Parts: sequence; C-alpha cells; structure tokens
Amino acid sequence: MLAGNNGLPEYKLKQGEKVGDMAPKEFSHALNRLLETEHYLDLHAGFYNKFYKPTSPYTTLKFIKDGKVVSHWEKAYRGIVLREIAKNNITDINTFMHMNIKNISVIEIIEKGIHTEVVYAIIVT
Repeated sequence: MLAGNNGLPEYKLKQGEKVGDMAPKEFSHALNRLLETEHYLDLHAGFYNKFYKPTSPYTTLKFIKDGKVVSHWEKAYRGIVLREIAKNNITDINTFMHMNIKNISVIEIIEKGIHTEVVYAIIVT
C-alpha cells in the first residue's frame, strides 16, 4: 500500500507474489481501513480484482483506442494521466474529473454504487 508521498525502493515483485508470509489477499483488510474515509483513484492492475474488493468510493480508468479497449498499453496511459495529476498538483477527485489531458478525452463517466469509471478516448494525431 502506498500513499502519494511515499518513496519507493528498488524492488522486483511479480503479480500475486507473497511479501514475507503475506499473500496479496491478506492486505485487503488493512487497505480498506486505510481508505475508509477516502474517495481514491484506483490504478491497480485487473489481476488484483480477485484479491481486493473496495469498501469506500473509488474511481478507475478505462482507455479506448480505435474503438477497442486498451489492455496491453493501459499501464502507459495510466502513467500519462498520473503525470498530468502531478504536474497540475491535483489533490482531489473532483478536480481530477475536470482535468484536461492532451490527446486523451473523457467520453463517458459511469457511476455504479461506490465505483466510478472514467472512460477515455485516445486521440490519434
């Protein structure tokens, strides 16, 4: 679990790998306690959906390019969004929702219970 102000040491960890004696699913209770009062931007890989079910409001991102959902390059597009969040000093989800990003355009915002999904179109120039 990381907050935006945490530093990262160099590491190599494969998806689903244990940290010490703990498997990824064992972190979910601690994560829910940490995030219980936050509406947060959830950028985890889809692989972890089977381990973690959020209990507080969260927002995810989906990217569409040429009419198809981006999967292989999704991490790169999330990185572009994160760079813009950092450059613009975005500190809350409402400001994030109104942020403009070059060559990426919001085409839909889907709200289902505590989950909000922002669907972006990748603009090929």
